[in-house]
Amino acid sequence: MSRPRVLCVSNDRTTRAAVTLSLTDAPVDMVVAQRPSEAVDRLEREAIDAVVIDVNTVGSVAALVDAVESETATTPTFVHWGNGDEDATVLSEVVARTDETDSDTRLVDAISERIGTGSDAEIDASAGGDVSAARPTPSIRDLPDGLASIVSTARCRLVDVTSPLAVERTLREELTASDRFSFAWVGEYDRGERAVVPWLSDPDAVEWSLQRTFPIGDGDHPVLERALRTRTLQTQRYDATSRDAVPFGDRAFEHGVRSVAVAPLAASGDLYGVVVVYAPDPISDAERDAIRAAAGAASHVLETIALRGRHQQQERTLHRYERLVETAGDGMYVLDATGHFTTVNDALVEMTGYSREGLLGEHASLLFDADDIEAATDTVRSLLQRGASTDTLELPLETKAGDRIPCEAQIAVLVPDGEFNGTVGVLRDITERKRRERELRERNEQLDAFAQIVSHDLRNPLGVAQGYLELLEDTGDLEYAERTHEGLDRMETIIEDVLAIAREGEWATDTASLDLESAVRDAWDHVSTPNATLSMTGTTTLEADRSRLLRLLENCFRNSIEHGGATVRVRVGLLEADDQGDGCRGFFIEDDGEGLPEELQGRLFDPSVSSSSDGLGIGLWVVREVATGHGWSVTATESEGEGARFEFETDG
Repeated sequence: MSRPRVLCVSNDRTTRAAVTLSLTDAPVDMVVAQRPSEAVDRLEREAIDAVVIDVNTVGSVAALVDAVESETATTPTFVHWGNGDEDATVLSEVVARTDETDSDTRLVDAISERIGTGSDAEIDASAGGDVSAARPTPSIRDLPDGLASIVSTARCRLVDVTSPLAVERTLREELTASDRFSFAWVGEYDRGERAVVPWLSDPDAVEWSLQRTFPIGDGDHPVLERALRTRTLQTQRYDATSRDAVPFGDRAFEHGVRSVAVAPLAASGDLYGVVVVYAPDPISDAERDAIRAAAGAASHVLETIALRGRHQQQERTLHRYERLVETAGDGMYVLDATGHFTTVNDALVEMTGYSREGLLGEHASLLFDADDIEAATDTVRSLLQRGASTDTLELPLETKAGDRIPCEAQIAVLVPDGEFNGTVGVLRDITERKRRERELRERNEQLDAFAQIVSHDLRNPLGVAQGYLELLEDTGDLEYAERTHEGLDRMETIIEDVLAIAREGEWATDTASLDLESAVRDAWDHVSTPNATLSMTGTTTLEADRSRLLRLLENCFRNSIEHGGATVRVRVGLLEADDQGDGCRGFFIEDDGEGLPEELQGRLFDPSVSSSSDGLGIGLWVVREVATGHGWSVTATESEGEGARFEFETDG
């Protein structure tokens, strides 16, 4: 008789080598197929006595088993579920038990015996695939007519089933349609509770009460545990003394049941539950095959229902996320690991001015400059190092038109299976927030400076009033009393101005046409100038708030006197137009003092800057604010006499 032929299906070189080497001295011929398609082709062309399937590399064991059955129904299937020499040795021992007499039968029996012993591992730790595939699903043509009808009808009904409860009803009704089986029920295996829970699609139609669960793992229900652990059909005969070991054994025994079969409902490595069938007589091999066939068909239907449910859930989740992304007011994007856009939403398209096609595939540098890209890269690197998922930073986005939009970017890293695949970002336009922050900051600067302003600006008229008051006491001349009142009135005006600015935030509210020379003379009178001199060349008419304009002039004069020396000479004149000598574009105030501190150039109008204990910065800050409030620009420079010069352009 010819040597038995064993087909090994595996695309793992180590597995193929281990199996082949273990059979070197065995009385068999070993053939190899790296892919299921090659295995099917060999089955069509060659006589194969046994099939060894490496479940670690074969994607769908069930599909290959079906193909094996369709080509040769007598070929057994051995599922190789381990690695290394141990499994190869087991297989070698199995094959070595064959002899030349009836070797096909002995080989089939030996392999089937190995598979039938199952594994002692826990159910949840079952390695490598569907062990129930170790015995192929029986062919209907091999079953007696009565049993073939049961399986055929069940398969036909299961084709259109879309829910687990419909699977339960179909199996129960078809398996109990004849006198062969007394009762049947389907139970779900709850992994979390480690229990079998009966399904009840139609409680009123069931004579037995199924309101009970069966814990797995405590040894009280061995037939259930064996079926779940080995994922193979288990049968058990029992009597009055052993009925407690059978699910619903008391009720079954009362109905004349003496045998039970438990078939696992499992497919592609997923365990869904069991179907339990009761019979009045010992369950024959043909009846076991029929139960396996019905359970196998139901298993594939449950797998399809589960896959469809997961797919639908994923579609709903994806659709919900897509709607959230597309309807979000913030710009959203996905970058791959190299920083190129793979997804953008409508909001980002609108923000940037680019089309969707213009962004997809482009690098992030299209929208962000190199420094911001580096900052974002550092953020991503930090997230990966810390094992965090999200972080936030601010960076400007450059639009297609060249505008820069300040944005707050929330960045999340994509690290499925621990591998960095890119980032997801949400960009929020914070232009309005930045504007409010700037206004608040400026407002706070004003408020912080008001106390200094009051003490600083009140010193001028207060000093003048005190001087005239001393003269009044010395001479008794009432003219000095009037001058003292003028100084006090000026102090009151300054206080009112400060309160008005604090309330309204405006530095010019009540404008009118004013003569510049008149305002200059009045302001000079409000400043203590014992040895300083004032000269003026020309005058013009200004649209200004008189009180605020006096503040501007007074602070410039006081700055010249305090920082230019006791005998400083101050000159006020007109700025000639750039293109012709007649007319003017504003006025200037200059002195021949010590000039502006070089180290303060560019920061003279900052209220926090001071070059002396009296504070240079606060006075010039008031000068800038008044000028800005009138729509004027102010520039600090050096006069011809190397003193300080302030130019106010009022025509633009």
